[in-house]
Amino acid sequence: MKALYLLIALFPGLAMANSDSKFAIGLGTPYGGFAGLKYSVKVNDDIFYAGAGLAHIDDSDVGVTLGWERALNEKHGFGFALRGRTVEGGNVYYPAGYFGLDEATRRKDGYEAALFGNYTYYFSGASQSGFLAGANVGKQYRKDNVRSYVRNGTFIGVHLGYQF
Repeated sequence: MKALYLLIALFPGLAMANSDSKFAIGLGTPYGGFAGLKYSVKVNDDIFYAGAGLAHIDDSDVGVTLGWERALNEKHGFGFALRGRTVEGGNVYYPAGYFGLDEATRRKDGYEAALFGNYTYYFSGASQSGFLAGANVGKQYRKDNVRSYVRNGTFIGVHLGYQF
């Protein structure tokens, strides 16, 4: 969450520079996970973005993505991003008397974070409105508060969107 505050604090400075900002809607990791919105600012050959949306198709958790891309030319970009979300515990709950609780309680099970590299192809160009598509490969971590262990795995994904 601190990274999100830092990015928000940087956006006014980026807006004053020679920059071009775009909103996008789409599917995939840059849009928070499954589907969502993305706000990007292009400064020279660098594209900084923040995305938020539905983290997974099976639940209502919100995912947040912060990223950077380097535009190799007007149609191709390579970069890195960090995505995070809280994970609902599902059937995990604590009955009254468990851990000294006065009443039954349900809580978040933990969090999930991912660091990934991505490639994006802009059909009309990175500075233009139009469709975009790409792929990402990264490492995913999940911290489970109940069982206190970290699971990790490599993931591969695609993303599709339209920027305005």
